[in-house]
Amino acid sequence: MSRGFAVFLFWLIGFGFGFAGYLLLPGIAEWFATSMPKFVNQAVIGALIAGMIGSAVSTFTIVMWANRTS
Repeated sequence: MSRGFAVFLFWLIGFGFGFAGYLLLPGIAEWFATSMPKFVNQAVIGALIAGMIGSAVSTFTIVMWANRTS
């Protein structure tokens, strides 16, 4: 597997989980909206949630892949 394809694959996995997490967990967005000041709108909160979920999943996937490959 080429390095470019591996990076693309990890990006795709992270994006997919972030997208799905944002769609499946609207309650988190509502909680952030009530707990944060009003200068942060719903779109920014959704982007933050998607970014956190996507980065966590892609980082976990890369670490697992790196530890598996010697």
